[in-house]
Amino acid sequence: MTIKAMNPLASFWYTPRAEEGAPNPTRFKIRGLNGTEQGYIVPELTLDPMGRIVAGMSGRGIEMALAYGLTDWENLVNGKGTVAFGAGNFGLLDYAMRVELAMKILAASYVEAEEKKT
Repeated sequence: MTIKAMNPLASFWYTPRAEEGAPNPTRFKIRGLNGTEQGYIVPELTLDPMGRIVAGMSGRGIEMALAYGLTDWENLVNGKGTVAFGAGNFGLLDYAMRVELAMKILAASYVEAEEKKT
C-alpha cells in the first residue's frame, strides 16, 4: 500500500445548500487545511472516543477554519451592494453560513477513503 499525501491546498468553488439552483448563486472559494492547520483546529472540535465529530466546532475553530480555508467569494451582497472579499468582512456572514463553510473546509482537509486505497 502506498501512503498518499494530502492535497488540501487545491482550492475549489463551493455553492452553499441555500444557493443551489439559484440563477446567480453566492459561491465561496475554499481549500482544505494542511496538517499544521488541522492541528490548530482539531482541539476545537467535539469528538467522541472514536474521533468522530459529535457536536461541531467551537466559535474559535470556525474562525480559524475560515481564516485558513476561505480564499474568495463571488456574488455576496448586502443592503449596501457587493461585499468585497476580505477577512475583515467574514463577520458579515451569518453564523449558519460560517458553520457550513467551516465544516466543508474541514471535510476537504482529509484524503477520501477511496484515495487511500490507490
